[in-house]
Amino acid sequence: MGEGAEVVFKGAFPIGGEVARIPVKEVGPAIGYYVHVLGFTVVSRDTDTATLRRGDAEIGLVVSGENPEEVSIYFSVSDVDTLHSELWRKGIEPSEIREDTHGGNIYRVFFAKEPYGVCFCFGQPKE
Repeated sequence: MGEGAEVVFKGAFPIGGEVARIPVKEVGPAIGYYVHVLGFTVVSRDTDTATLRRGDAEIGLVVSGENPEEVSIYFSVSDVDTLHSELWRKGIEPSEIREDTHGGNIYRVFFAKEPYGVCFCFGQPKE
């Protein structure tokens, strides 16, 4: 894909917790992180919830007492290398890219944690 190309988010899938109910303490600061760091746009929001989208990946934020560190989400993306570089440039410290096997398929993946504790895995099938 290369430098400067837009990484497409193809979907969001729960590893732990619910993709539509990511717990946050406050909606505003959480939206700021997801929009400015991860490139999501706001679909809808109110005082206690927000729905965000990047490509075909849709997530929901909800003010709750749940522990964000118990939530993990897998994002299927078009280019893990470009996204990895994008996050490094934004000051995030993602893990190294590695290969994992799931359902008999090999994926190139890396992990990053948002400041509130949610763990993200970004990946794409190995070609």
